[in-house]
Amino acid sequence: MARDWTRLGETLKAGRIARGMEQQEVASAIGVKRGAVRNIEIGQVAKITLTIRAYARLIGWTDDSVERVLDGGEPTVQESAPTRDSGQAAGGESAKSDLSLEVQESLRSGPLLKALVEEVKTPTGRVRATIVIRGEDGQTPEQLLEALRSLDIEISAGGDAHSVDKSE
Repeated sequence: MARDWTRLGETLKAGRIARGMEQQEVASAIGVKRGAVRNIEIGQVAKITLTIRAYARLIGWTDDSVERVLDGGEPTVQESAPTRDSGQAAGGESAKSDLSLEVQESLRSGPLLKALVEEVKTPTGRVRATIVIRGEDGQTPEQLLEALRSLDIEISAGGDAHSVDKSE
């Protein structure tokens, strides 16, 4: 059975409208341009992306709802739909986040390979770079390790470069 991308877009749009949201509000909340939201809503997509999942989560759908709608079913709406500022803190408590939903989803997706915080001194103070490296689900431990070893990350500010040690 062919997946119905137009139906998915129309159903997401209906969920957005039911929550009194404009396309631009959705776009800002999930960290994309309004045109990306428009393309989703008119069915001009061909695969499930983090953006689509973030949109669905924003309007309160459960994680399996995108596939359900694509296959002709109805979305399942969570009892309390998340807001654009919601996140999960330790212990399951709700916490505000200034990260887009797309970034939040990316931070949760795939096996964790490495996470670190690098502090860089700048002429006007200090900044921190938080680096989270995740692999793809289904990769073997050897493939994940090789992917990590192939990374070369450099952070620079005002001419001072800092290399990130991947072996820590």
